[in-house]
Amino acid sequence: MSISNDSKVENRSFIAELEYRADGDGRTITGIAVPYDVEQRVAPGLTEVFRKGAFADVVKAAFRVKLLRGHDANAFPLGRATLLRETDKGLYGEFRISNTKAGDEVLELVRDGALDQLSIGFMPLKNRKRADGVVERLKAHLAEVSLVTFGAYGDLASVTGMRQSTDVDSPRLDQARDILAKLKA
Repeated sequence: MSISNDSKVENRSFIAELEYRADGDGRTITGIAVPYDVEQRVAPGLTEVFRKGAFADVVKAAFRVKLLRGHDANAFPLGRATLLRETDKGLYGEFRISNTKAGDEVLELVRDGALDQLSIGFMPLKNRKRADGVVERLKAHLAEVSLVTFGAYGDLASVTGMRQSTDVDSPRLDQARDILAKLKA
């Protein structure tokens, strides 16, 4: 095994499965931004796995992590993280969507299930390359989290909820996904 430290920002994406809850004001999405202990081929010749603890330093300063759309750092952010914590499943986050036109549009796309994946922009700080070529991400700087259309990790990262006010009459996304799954079967 070899240990390396890289310095360029990389992006990884994950599907965000939404469930609606009737608490909050409807502007917070929650879920796993990065799954842990799951090997994933992200490019030809590159299989990686994030280990628990990789983002331990960022949880103390979650408010600094911005939520973007499609890693577009040139556009205004959609919002920011209000909570980050490491769990056995992965890096869990809560993200407050700002009350702006872009924020309203994104929330509608999320409610409809059209925008349902998360992606991270990160800078690898400490890696270990195993004999089989898999790169273990041991420590990384989380630059940003993005909502994206298509993700690299498939359904391995999931948004566990979207807090919404009780007066919203949106259909439950999990019910829509169940219907789609039955149609595919």
